[in-house]
Order: sequence, then structure tokens, then C-alpha cells
Amino acid sequence: MRYFKLWSLAFFLTILSQSALAAQLSSTPDIDLFGSIKQYFVWGNNNYTPPPPTYPANTAYNGLKNGNQFTNFQTYTGTTKLGASIKEDRIRADIEGDFESDNNTFWLLKAYFSYAINDNLSFLIGEANPIGELNTFSDNYYAMPGFNQTWPFGTDQLRLEGSFETHKLIIKPTIALENLNRFFLTDDELKSKNITTKIPGIGTKVDVEFPFEGSKARLYGFLETQQIYINSKDSHWPYVYGLGMSLPVKNLTLQSEFVYGHGATNYAGLIESGDSQSETEVPNCYSAHSTARKFRAYNIEANFAITDKWGMYGGFDKLNFMSDLNSSNQSIQSADGRFLGISYNLTKSTTLRLEYDIFKTNYYNQAQNITTAKARQLFLSAEYDF
Repeated sequence: MRYFKLWSLAFFLTILSQSALAAQLSSTPDIDLFGSIKQYFVWGNNNYTPPPPTYPANTAYNGLKNGNQFTNFQTYTGTTKLGASIKEDRIRADIEGDFESDNNTFWLLKAYFSYAINDNLSFLIGEANPIGELNTFSDNYYAMPGFNQTWPFGTDQLRLEGSFETHKLIIKPTIALENLNRFFLTDDELKSKNITTKIPGIGTKVDVEFPFEGSKARLYGFLETQQIYINSKDSHWPYVYGLGMSLPVKNLTLQSEFVYGHGATNYAGLIESGDSQSETEVPNCYSAHSTARKFRAYNIEANFAITDKWGMYGGFDKLNFMSDLNSSNQSIQSADGRFLGISYNLTKSTTLRLEYDIFKTNYYNQAQNITTAKARQLFLSAEYDF
């Protein structure tokens, strides 16, 4: 992953302007700039890593020191995004970045080409979002345990996508070759073990849309896997599969997902929290005996449009890790999150949101006993989309 300083943003904009000039002199492709400017105002209690203060995590810990809890207030703009999409005939090229890099500098997240083979099939090559999905209505950037993609960047892939309409159903099958090991394995595991890959990973998904109550409902399922070698000799096939639905009922939309992982604990989307003396950690994908650890997660969420301007949303998300956990000192055993928020469309492009989150984390302490920690978070966000 390449990091870009501020001059990278200037270079990026220069390329766009040159592309626009070239387009005027040739076949005039469609060039669309898109993105969002987003500002968070965050108050967090027992769910961030001091010192120094960082953006609150989606896990909790017992942060009592000298009778005081760790509490943090800060503003945050790193999720501001900038991108461009260029279309000409059957070709589409997309590029996207945000300011989540070190010191809020701009970095490249996605860059890919897509070619429409015909009206039903398209081919994609480049760095784009993985096939798997972790959806939530929460406006929290780090979202709920088990249902946030903590990796905003894409993965290198070759993807074939289809779209077929029959009997009022729209069926969208997808298959891809993906580089998945960094999404499956924890950073500590990648650094401490000699992990190699010899073949790309495989991802597949089937997405079905159908009419329901005057709108479109959605059912989908996906599977992702990739062969890895630990210490260059032990072969394993970590995998993740998920099932999900989105069901509109007038002004109410219900959403639910179930995700299961085998040897892929990093996929669960936990931002760890703790302090220098007692840190809770995502368990490694494999134990010291090379036994694959497993996880399962589910959520039940709702989004209600009160009026054209006002909305309300909320839900419950749960994540459990399994298999030989107490041998991994201070590792997280389970985490869950509850959230409730309101939104207001200030203008057509500007949305204000106020959300309250409650997190609970169960983890093994140094004595290998289960400790329960709770955390709260309240934040206001303002977002302008263009």
C-alpha cells in the first residue's frame, strides 16, 4: 500500500485536468468527480487507546486507572474522500482515495478498469473492494463489531460480473481471483510468522434482487478463500462465507447478515482498544498448534425514514471468536455493539447525524479468566457529498 503526501493530491488533480483536456481533443469521454467532505465530533469513554488519544475503537476495555476512566473528545476528518470515474464506450476507469493515511495525508485506496463484454457481463481488473460484504446502518466510521471493513483500501483482483433479469428477478453472479491474506490474517500474525501464498484467492457471490412493497428487496451470499503456507510448509485454506438480506417495508428498511470465518479472524472488523498495561487483542487466525480459529457474527438493524428530511436508525451486532482461545493471552472472546441514531438532511447534499453507541467486550485477562468491559460513544457527523 503506497502512502502519498500532500504533493500526491496535487499530482492526482493534475492528472485529472490533463485527462479532461485530452478528452476535449479526442472522443470526449464522460469524466465524473465524486467524493465527500466529512467531519466527526466524537466523545468516547473506555474505547480508545491512550496515550496519545486516537479515534475511538469499536471494542471496550476496563480502563480504570487510579479510579479514573479513559475519556476522549476530538474531531476527525480523515474519512473525507476524493475520486474520479471516467467512462468511454465499454470502458470505465475508477480511482479513489481518502485522508486516512499518516497525519491525514492523502493515499490511494482503489484504482481499476472495467470492461462491458456485453449487456450481461463485465470484466474488472485492478484494486477494488473485495467480494465479501459487511454492512451496517451505523454512521460510526469504525462501525459495529463484526460488521465494519477496517480496511478501506481495495484488494488486487480479476473479477467477472454478471446481471441477468428473469421473471422480475435480477440475478447478479460474481467470481473473482483476489489477494485475500491481508484481510484474513492479523498484522501481528503476518509479521511474526513466515506466511506465504502461491496462488490467488477465490471469491464468489450470488446477489438476487426482487420487487417487494413497491421497492427492491435483496438476498445475497458470498464465499472467499485462499491457500496460505505457515513457515513455508504448513498448508491451510482459511475461508469466510456470509449470508445477508435487505427488506424494505414502506418507509422502513430491515437489514440482517450472518458471517462465519475459519482461520480468518482479522476479517471480523475489530478496532482494538486498551492501554500499555492491559491490551485486548484480536486472536490470531491460527493457534500455536496451527489449529484454525473460528468466528461467527450476526446483526439485526433497521433504518426508518420519518420524513423526507428526518430519519432514525439503530441495531444490534454480535461477534464471537472460538477455538482454543484461552491459550492466546488477553485475546478477545466476544464483542457486541448497540447503536441508535437520527439523521437530518440539511440540504440535498448535506446530512447531519447524531449517534449513540454502546460496546461490550469479553476478553481473557493475564490470569486467563474472562473479563467484561463496557464502553460508550456519542458523536455528531456532518457530511457533504458531491
